[in-house]
Amino acid sequence: MTKKIEQHYIPRVYLKWFQIDDSFNKSFVYCIDFSNKYNTKTQRKGINDKVFKEKKFYNDNRLVNPSAIEDVLGADFEPKYETIIKAIELESPLSSETVEDLMTWLYISKLRSPYFRANSEGVFEKIISITNAYNGHVPNEEEKSEIKKYIKQQSREVHLNSFSDLKQAEKLLRLHFETLNAKHWRILKSDPEFPFLTNDNPGFSPNLNPMFAKDSPFHQVMELNGSSVIFYVLTPKYCIEITPFQEGSKLTVCALNMEIKFEQAKPELIDYINKGVFHSRYKLLISNSKKLLDRYIK
Repeated sequence: MTKKIEQHYIPRVYLKWFQIDDSFNKSFVYCIDFSNKYNTKTQRKGINDKVFKEKKFYNDNRLVNPSAIEDVLGADFEPKYETIIKAIELESPLSSETVEDLMTWLYISKLRSPYFRANSEGVFEKIISITNAYNGHVPNEEEKSEIKKYIKQQSREVHLNSFSDLKQAEKLLRLHFETLNAKHWRILKSDPEFPFLTNDNPGFSPNLNPMFAKDSPFHQVMELNGSSVIFYVLTPKYCIEITPFQEGSKLTVCALNMEIKFEQAKPELIDYINKGVFHSRYKLLISNSKKLLDRYIK
């Protein structure tokens, strides 16, 4: 079997649901690449375009099969998304199996984001910089090059460990499931003329700390604590909202056994979610609507 060199960090099965909805644009989406200083306009991109991929992104040479992570994601994880969305489109009570698959999707898809790796690089850079400053050491050009390579390698390993280190993966997955299962879920519906946007780092939490919310209103991660609120856009039409249960809710109720309601979102809420998607992106903003994306061009 030929191993993929260019690997999707945004799953193709996810992008498929944001395809431009006309017969001439199947397998295409609109996107803005905020990292491309030479083209800041809304572009039409095929869902197999290289902008949604990175070279050997999941390859781990510490494994017997370096492509094992990519193989598992493609064979065991991605095929479930269509089944999840087909169940949601019925807008009838979701089975506990579907909700469990959805929880797994939220967890794995978030881990796939390049933001995870870039954030680790920032942490390593800060630690090394502080250490050098404390020791009064100013790295020369050769040392700077070595430090950069070291940071890239360590950040890559930290990211890949989230998939391949079974103990770490199990611990993180348990935290994710326990937190999300202990919250109230509902599925919000957009208006056909005002769809939900997505990005290359789907899933975010509003910043609930009033001291910091003004300057940083949205987190690029899904906060896993008792008071957190989480939004995850599934398709242009559907978005999951996960919030704490209201006081007085039965202690026996959880995401796996509650009836998850479908509700039409008001335009103000759709706009709020789309702003969260905009602020929590890594590099890309994605939609099936050029008109909507054009609003986010400076």
